[in-house]
Amino acid sequence: MLFLGTYEHQLDDKNRLRIPSKFRKGLLGELGDKPYYFFRGKNGCIGVMSEDEVNKTFTPLAKEGLSETTKIKRMILGSISPAEEDAQGRVVLPVGLRLMAGIKKDVITLGVGNYIEIWAADRYAEYISDIDFDTELENLGI
Repeated sequence: MLFLGTYEHQLDDKNRLRIPSKFRKGLLGELGDKPYYFFRGKNGCIGVMSEDEVNKTFTPLAKEGLSETTKIKRMILGSISPAEEDAQGRVVLPVGLRLMAGIKKDVITLGVGNYIEIWAADRYAEYISDIDFDTELENLGI
């Protein structure tokens, strides 16, 4: 599944978030019964991946023996948490990840190919503020 698009929404009073239905279908699989996971993403966001994508992405790291990468291995694998939906399809963001991402109320959820990113709206706006979109498209040959 290719995740594309940007959605703006808010956490409710219980820190719950509704994953956009277009994304949710891709995360849950064809039968809608697979788990999906949150993890610490790049640049201060929360990543969200399907079970298949988590296995494909993180299994090589999990199989790696003790080495200089053990600290980052612990940080990455230790940050992965299953999403637990309520009856209305809302999920509570894991507290540690929510605090790391600075998410209080306003949220941006965006598809970035094989996974999803959840950002605090203000942090995402700051993150992209110095990008010249036209120049970047030219650099990509688009």
